[in-house]
Amino acid sequence: MFLILGLIAFNTVNSYAQYTAADISVKVNKQTKKLELIKKSDGSNITAAFSLNKATLDIFDKGGDYAGTVELKDWSIPLQEFSPDEIVKISVILITIIENKKVIELKDIRLQL
Repeated sequence: MFLILGLIAFNTVNSYAQYTAADISVKVNKQTKKLELIKKSDGSNITAAFSLNKATLDIFDKGGDYAGTVELKDWSIPLQEFSPDEIVKISVILITIIENKKVIELKDIRLQL
């Protein structure tokens, strides 16, 4: 019985440990006004398995000219600060897998606001 429970726990930990930057996409949940991490292979929300270290958002006007930067320390995104015609990209986001403390860096992600 303990062996079975140990194997299940080991497999659960391994499933988190196997995430790489290529496995993860980022989207904005407009209802909660938060960033969410999505597992690309099945579209599941995996945000709860991670903590956010830092996210740097670059904002561009509709012509593509740089308009500013916003740095996030948590999953909340200040949607009210962006106009509908602005382009918002994550220049870099650092996330940590809670289970094993592995840090993953994602870069250059355009957000759909």
